[in-house]
Amino acid sequence: MNKINHLSILGLTFSRACSHSAKLKQVWLCSRLLAALAVLYVVTVFATAFLGYLSPYAWVFFPAIAALLGAFSYYSAAVRWQKFGVGTIFAFILAAFLLAVGECDLSETLLMLLAGVLSDVVRQLIGNKSLKGQSIAYPILSIGVIAWILPLWTRTEWYYQGAAEELGIDYAKGLMTFASPWGLIAVVLTTAIAGFVGIQFAAKVIKSGKI
Repeated sequence: MNKINHLSILGLTFSRACSHSAKLKQVWLCSRLLAALAVLYVVTVFATAFLGYLSPYAWVFFPAIAALLGAFSYYSAAVRWQKFGVGTIFAFILAAFLLAVGECDLSETLLMLLAGVLSDVVRQLIGNKSLKGQSIAYPILSIGVIAWILPLWTRTEWYYQGAAEELGIDYAKGLMTFASPWGLIAVVLTTAIAGFVGIQFAAKVIKSGKI
């Protein structure tokens, strides 16, 4: 009887150990995929910013375009990692990259990261597993990208001088069209709407199996 009990205990322990090992492996694979999708999101945002060379309007509103294109990376990560962290990780990697290449200062980096954390908090409150949670959380993450161009409103003269030297006076004057508080509000609203539309579209396309 004791031998049978010992064998049962050993069998149960082995089964639990295998189950725990499988869970750890699953978390590890999911974490690697999350990191890869976060890098893809950063590449998408950074590549979209190059549209700014076409016109000052494209530069001011590139966060909205990035919100549309980046939605696929975010949705793919959110449906696999149904817990706190997607927005925070995406924002952290983007902010760290922009800080490293000198595109943002520390305050703008922290604002971007704050948007990522806030998006996770909102998603957790609404529901990590729901499309509604993703649809509200992702636009918040997208708005954080505006921190990259925030000096247009916080250091307007400095921004004008830099744009004039690099891209010409006409380009700099075009930027000044949006340098008012109303311009900032327009960019925030446009980006939020683009993020909402983007996540809905990404969900529809991915669920249909087209990508």
